Amino acid sequence: MKQQLLLLLLWITLIATSARAQVTIQGTVKSTRGESLPGVNVMIGGSFDGTTTDFNGDFGFSTLKTGEQTLLLSFMGFKTKQVSLYLANDTILETLYMKEDATQLDAVVITAGTFEAGDQRKSVTLRPLDIVTTPSAAGDLYGMLTSLPGAALVGEDGRLFVRGGDAYESKTFIDGMMVRQPYASSVPDLPSRGRFSPFLFSGTTFSTGGYSAEYGQALSSALLLNINAFPEKTQTELSFMSVGLGARQTLKNDNNSLSLGVEYTNLKPYFSIVPENYTWNQHPTDLDANLFGHRKTANNGLIKFFSNFSASQSGLEYPDLSAAPGSHQDIFLDNKNLYAQLTYMQDYSDWVLKMGVAFGYDADSISMKRFSVHEDYYSAQKRLRISRTFSDYFSIKTGAEAAFTDYSFRYREHDGGVDFKGSFSEYLPAVFVEAESRPFRRLAVRTGLRHEYSSVIGKHATAWRTSAAWLFNADWQASVAAGSFYQTPEEDILRYATQLHFEKANHFIANIQYEKQNRIFRAELYSKVYSNLVRFDEYLFFDPALYNNQGEGYARGVDLFFRDRSSFRTLDYWISYSWVDARRIYRTFPEKVRPHFAPEHSFTLVGKKWVHAFSTQFGASFSLASGRPYHDPNKDAFMSEKTKGYSDLSMNASHLFSMWGQQSILYLSVSNVLGSDNIFGYRFYEQPDGEGRFPALPISPSAKRFFLLGLFVTIG
Repeated sequence: MKQQLLLLLLWITLIATSARAQVTIQGTVKSTRGESLPGVNVMIGGSFDGTTTDFNGDFGFSTLKTGEQTLLLSFMGFKTKQVSLYLANDTILETLYMKEDATQLDAVVITAGTFEAGDQRKSVTLRPLDIVTTPSAAGDLYGMLTSLPGAALVGEDGRLFVRGGDAYESKTFIDGMMVRQPYASSVPDLPSRGRFSPFLFSGTTFSTGGYSAEYGQALSSALLLNINAFPEKTQTELSFMSVGLGARQTLKNDNNSLSLGVEYTNLKPYFSIVPENYTWNQHPTDLDANLFGHRKTANNGLIKFFSNFSASQSGLEYPDLSAAPGSHQDIFLDNKNLYAQLTYMQDYSDWVLKMGVAFGYDADSISMKRFSVHEDYYSAQKRLRISRTFSDYFSIKTGAEAAFTDYSFRYREHDGGVDFKGSFSEYLPAVFVEAESRPFRRLAVRTGLRHEYSSVIGKHATAWRTSAAWLFNADWQASVAAGSFYQTPEEDILRYATQLHFEKANHFIANIQYEKQNRIFRAELYSKVYSNLVRFDEYLFFDPALYNNQGEGYARGVDLFFRDRSSFRTLDYWISYSWVDARRIYRTFPEKVRPHFAPEHSFTLVGKKWVHAFSTQFGASFSLASGRPYHDPNKDAFMSEKTKGYSDLSMNASHLFSMWGQQSILYLSVSNVLGSDNIFGYRFYEQPDGEGRFPALPISPSAKRFFLLGLFVTIG
């Protein structure tokens, strides 16, 4: 009943606020040669308000914005146009003319294995706003990426699993600096979320393989995030959500900016309305604070500072799988995390210098009935990159970086039995060089090398990367990429054994891409071959002598992506499909099998419709995935069982209105609208029941649906 009341209140608000006065903007867009331009993006700067031109180049939309505004026109192959206007009444503009951009008309961009979210580059498949308005993501950056081909939805985990790879094989970089703990800590079988708000970033590049030699320590994927550019104005942002509160203050002048944000989450009120499948003895709470700023220096230099602190606690009643069937135990989790970085960029005519330093700290404590675990993780890094564009046909970048890690771990049994302490320190320097050339007008080639050394394992590794793209015409192009990728074994291995080698993966990728009039289609084939994966004994994991690099595997498949933003007025949708054939023997696997995190088929349909009459964007995402394998100890074969298929329909609505003269957004999202009974796998008790069988417990979401209701207000 309370859920229905929330929905009713939302729609009453929508109806009540849709009646206020709006300003209508109309116009026509043509090329300087007089040709009508269909599919041009027409937006008011700094807002959701906008549309795309129809097949005659005409556009029209309503907005609550008044006063001096900037109209932005963008279209592939043409220079972005800005039009200043003053809005007081309905406005009909004279014909707007856009100039062709000669550098874009023949531009060929290497796209193999890469999805970008941005507003400026050709071959961008996503926009920054897509990250926060995808219904199934519930505002989580990593949740949104699962709507793209290549990324698997592993509902009980929440991290990024790419093309048959484990979550530890995907790394996150902010302005080039690697973030060691990008996910919030979580209790077993409940998904974690990204630590950072997607609103903090203006550019996102999601590489599903074959990424640049500039980045390393990721066997499968690199997620590259760019901190927001210099803000346009001083403003205050407030958020009131069904799960917590938030506020941000941004200050700026001509050369400096500073932004401080605080967000507090407490799920106790939410859980009192929406019943959960778990008994919580410590409702999840989280306090996040972040501070970032910019300083423009002389000669086009820019300093950026970014920091984020979080403290979270949670506790629940969880099955005690080591005891008799039906037993439970209390689990308590406490986590504190700090990350800070400082970067500097300077443009020296043809040369561009980028450098940065970063520091991270993470403390994780888990307490259970029989034992407790505590981890401390310190990290520091420094980085330097120099690049130069010699001409439109040749550029080069080179650099060096060094990372330091200090890790400690303690496992202690409460009865005074085992008290294990493990630790290690690692110094990881690396150098890289990469060149991109255009030997022909329609051909781009990129080649690079990267060399790394890990002090903890005492090994060197040299990786090669190469990629190329051929532009058939203005609409079609093909890309290929290949390379070797190395990664130091993870902390949960190095705390027991260090006499190991780098893990390795070789990537081979080929794609074809069509892009025209705000439609994009991509088909990509890939093969990933693993070697030197770490293996160890499931029961004798404390013994370092039983660790080795004899694991191996492969992942191969096809990814399809189609997006259309012009066929239907104010409708934007995309379709993604992935097929993956993955097999590996690693960790405690006794034989080579499909891992539990790699569903064979995945399909996602995402649609967003802007309705002018209500000043509201409605969104829906529908996801399907084939069942995932799991091991049943009651069966002789390993990983021989499979869950039923996964399905989810999520919906959201973003309503724009003015409250007390301030731009505001009322947001509602609902996951699993159809109430599908999704099961991600099974846990088994270690002791048999009276019939000699090991009872199973399904791993399922903590609640059938998740509701997120929020009010976001921008002041100033």
